[in-house]
Amino acid sequence: MHILWHIAHRILRPAVPALALALCMVVASYASAPRTSTPTDVASSESPKHPLAEATINDIRFMTEQYPPFNYKEEGKLKGISVDILNTVLKEMKATVSSRQVRLMPWARAYKILQNTPNSCLFVMTRSPIREHLFQWVGPIMPTTIAVIARKNSRITINTPEDLNKYSIAALQDDIGHSLLLKNGYPENKITKNPYAEGIVEMLLTNRVDAWAYEESVADFFIRKTGHNPQDFERVFVLEQSEVFFAFSAETSPAIVEAFQAAFDAVKGRGEVDAIIHRYIP
Repeated sequence: MHILWHIAHRILRPAVPALALALCMVVASYASAPRTSTPTDVASSESPKHPLAEATINDIRFMTEQYPPFNYKEEGKLKGISVDILNTVLKEMKATVSSRQVRLMPWARAYKILQNTPNSCLFVMTRSPIREHLFQWVGPIMPTTIAVIARKNSRITINTPEDLNKYSIAALQDDIGHSLLLKNGYPENKITKNPYAEGIVEMLLTNRVDAWAYEESVADFFIRKTGHNPQDFERVFVLEQSEVFFAFSAETSPAIVEAFQAAFDAVKGRGEVDAIIHRYIP
């Protein structure tokens, strides 16, 4: 074995430098040659980037609250002026969604979602200068009066915004009545808040508050619903007279809002909006 190693060494030793040189040339050639992309590389660097499909009316998150006669649930079914109008407008747009996809929730929660979620819509909402820049509006549906309401036997007199401070007033959190009280200088920490209108009616009747800032026709509905007579209550101060609308989030595609407005205008022009209103308010 030792003899064989010496023979091999003598034969191969002269060739070693040549083999080393050849190996170096191969390595240098590979390093300098342009790299050929693998199928994986091509897929990752050249694959087309497909943009997200733009939202349509069928992607809108519709929300509402218990606010009769505009929108409310009765015997498990969502109904009301704005609900019927919504279905009519969606049909006009040939949408695949309807009021069956509308989520009913407390106003404060829905209002917060609307402010922070693209492609969402909350209805109905009073259009007011303090909200104008926050949302995109479709309508108007009908006039509305936001007032301070009190029991007739309380003999409350309010002639100026300053007079509001003499009384304890209730409101729903983030409702237009709440916002208008603040606008008129009524302190936030003095407002008695309740998430449910029925609860405020009971607070009025048990003298826990003097008055309620709310939409007049809706207040009448809740007073009747709790088994009382709206004639026992009266408007003592008007906070604002305006109109109610569908409010879309600021980040909703303007094309969707414009299409919804065009469909609304079409059904209103045919008298369908007025016919719906008169079914609920003779």
